[in-house]
Amino acid sequence: MMNYISVDFLLNILLVGLLLATIGYCALLNKRLSVLRGAHQELRDLSAAFDQSIVKSRLGVNELKLVAESAGREIKAEISQAKDLIEELQMINASSTRIADRLQKNTVTKPAPRLHVPFADDPAGLFGTEEETSNVVSHTPRAFRTEAEKELFNMLRKAS
Repeated sequence: MMNYISVDFLLNILLVGLLLATIGYCALLNKRLSVLRGAHQELRDLSAAFDQSIVKSRLGVNELKLVAESAGREIKAEISQAKDLIEELQMINASSTRIADRLQKNTVTKPAPRLHVPFADDPAGLFGTEEETSNVVSHTPRAFRTEAEKELFNMLRKAS
């Protein structure tokens, strides 16, 4: 039977087998390449989305920096204004303390004169004679040296 089958025929069968194996392997490679091409497109889409996210985050960071700088400037301005107000209040406090000390030194702490009037329940001396009521000490100073003394006196008067 070997005589009947020639070497050419056997080589052709071997070549057909190898060609079939090559075609099968090429089909398998084609499937894998198509999957790889699909994954490659997905990777491109993912890369584009990632790039857009990076751009958006940069814009967000820049906007956040601008807002933070603006808020920082506003806070610095308010702090500066608060410091100025604190200094002004400290000066007002010191000056009012000095004025109060001067007023306290200038006031005489004499007891109020006791008037003998016909009405015992007349503390203001309204019903006494003119001679008796002329000795009453006025609680209002005749003249103020500064406007601040006048304001302080009016405030103290309202408080008492």
